[in-house]
Amino acid sequence: MPKICYLTYQSFPSEKANTIQTISNLKYFVKNGYDVELIFPLREKNSSDNFEDLKKYYNFKEKIKITGVKHNYPFGKIHFLEKLFFLFSHTLWSRKTVKKLLTSRHKADTFFTRSEWISYFLSKNNRNLIYECHQLSKIKRILIPLILKNKKSKVIFLNQKLLTETKLEKSSYSQITVLHNAADHELFKETVRKNKNHIIFVGNLIRFDKNRNIDFLINSFNDKRLSEKYNLKIIGGPDVEIARLNKIIRNNNLEDKIETLGRLNRKKTIEEIEKAEIGLLINSSKNIHSTDFTSPLKYFEYLMGGLKVVAVDFPAHKVLPFSENINYFSENNKEEFIKSIYNASSKKAIAKKSLEDITVDSRVKKIIEIIEN
Repeated sequence: MPKICYLTYQSFPSEKANTIQTISNLKYFVKNGYDVELIFPLREKNSSDNFEDLKKYYNFKEKIKITGVKHNYPFGKIHFLEKLFFLFSHTLWSRKTVKKLLTSRHKADTFFTRSEWISYFLSKNNRNLIYECHQLSKIKRILIPLILKNKKSKVIFLNQKLLTETKLEKSSYSQITVLHNAADHELFKETVRKNKNHIIFVGNLIRFDKNRNIDFLINSFNDKRLSEKYNLKIIGGPDVEIARLNKIIRNNNLEDKIETLGRLNRKKTIEEIEKAEIGLLINSSKNIHSTDFTSPLKYFEYLMGGLKVVAVDFPAHKVLPFSENINYFSENNKEEFIKSIYNASSKKAIAKKSLEDITVDSRVKKIIEIIEN
């Protein structure tokens, strides 16, 4: 049985979508015949490598070996100059952990990671690795060409824009794949009774220390064309942001039309998605990752849950699979937003039989092809 080691600088458990994506990928590696180990730093107070805790948190039953590694570095413990401490801690932990694994003759046919530093140190040791790039930074632009110097290194970019922005030489493209996120189809029911005219937003309400412009959605419901016909549910945290939004909702007398549910577990979140009719993709344009580089997990879950999608017209949203079915509006344009909601209501959701290519199982099968070729 081939073995894959997912070596990462992420922390588990976490409400962040990137950890959900990681566990989903590992689940389907197991289902496709791989022996899987997840190795990560115990860098936060709630970090845990207890299998039963993670199994319950992420709602999976597959056998995954889980190994937490000590993290004697400041990131996660010191809450100032966090960007600097993240870089310092990430680099040193990655170097030390890779060195320890390789000197202990750790048995893995392939390493899989989201960390540019882990990829760099593995590539220097001529290891089979797949680096999955989800966003860009100055350091990543430097390290990715160095990673690709090892011909055993493969890089997956989450969308085409990410690849284009790296300005890599085309001679490296044989080692590169563009592969969007995907949804775990096993978490969704075949048919669910929909609550007509119910709109939902799912996701962290703060991203890169900025709010995600949920205020715009709330203020839009002051228009009777929305408030007299539609209801909105907001799922996500943190609690301090929920409290702020609830105050705005109360001040606008919209308690009967807009409901905030805070953070929910995976099962309950999926249940709420399945009951809704329209799913929202909204972000602030203040961060280029949000506008150009994202491939939001919730988008694929909206589709798998049988929702129609309304999204702000950022470039990243326009290159998503099935983007021709998305109903777009310009950022902060209330008239276009209302029109896009009405347009979505008049359409049919994409049939589930057409969504096979955006399942995590399909995605992992494509990654396995990359590994084996």
